[in-house]
Amino acid sequence: MVLPLVAVVVAAVIDVAALSVARVSLEHTAGAAARLAASTERPESAVSELLDQAGAGSADDFSHEISRDGLLVTVTIERTRRSSWSPLSLLGPRRITADATAAIEPIGRP
Repeated sequence: MVLPLVAVVVAAVIDVAALSVARVSLEHTAGAAARLAASTERPESAVSELLDQAGAGSADDFSHEISRDGLLVTVTIERTRRSSWSPLSLLGPRRITADATAAIEPIGRP
């Protein structure tokens, strides 16, 4: 009689842990995207390609925004995470957001 309740609690704990791992991964991706945007002439296409590679094979949706402020570039990434196996999926998809800032690097011309 207690087994279904224990199974739901364990599944919820696993889903919260997976959400935490996804958050850390998104922060790492935002940092990489900011460094890439700061070192290229076409940051929008470079960051889009990076996010395509990061989300390859997943059912997650990524959206991003790039803003420049003087010598800084900030990349904000939002990820909509869906899990079909967890009891927390009844609450709907969860959104995680991460942002990172990098100094714009001078691009040398040969």
